[in-house]
Amino acid sequence: TFCAGADLRDPPPPEAFVGLLRGIVELRKPVVARVDGHVRAGGLGLLGACDIAAAGAAASFAFTEVRIGVAPAVISLPLLPRADPRALARYYLTGERFDAVEAVRTGLLTAAGDDVDAVLAPVLDGLRRSEPGALAETKALLTAKVLQTFDRDAADLTALSARLFSSAQAREGMTAFLERRDPAWVV
Repeated sequence: TFCAGADLRDPPPPEAFVGLLRGIVELRKPVVARVDGHVRAGGLGLLGACDIAAAGAAASFAFTEVRIGVAPAVISLPLLPRADPRALARYYLTGERFDAVEAVRTGLLTAAGDDVDAVLAPVLDGLRRSEPGALAETKALLTAKVLQTFDRDAADLTALSARLFSSAQAREGMTAFLERRDPAWVV
């Protein structure tokens, strides 16, 4: 597993995750995600914050928030400016699982292949050959719109996340998940 999201028994405050995501986006050096396993919920926010993300054939992805009674609020900060809106609508609303090829198509990943290390080899070589100052300035160009989204929406999305995580529906959804049963709203 690359990242399965927050600990549902003791979810961290959403402000902490906003700080982590923003820190990745603001870092002056390029951040590369190497994914060779499952990515769920908050893990997709981590991918969205990275500059380059590659995955192997074993990787799978899902925005599972709606299935436990919350919304992918905070993780939307790096994702909405970078990924295909129609694909996000489908996967945010359904919680469906999808593969690495689909993640590339939707803009969640940069590249995918059978061997993630082979996929990343030319990327890492290119980064090693690049001048550090030029990389930092180029990263700033590429992340400007993402940071604008943080500046504009972080407070509202943090409040939404906190409200939803403290709701009765979320308690039922998280309890059901931990007990490996369907929540009460499943028909």
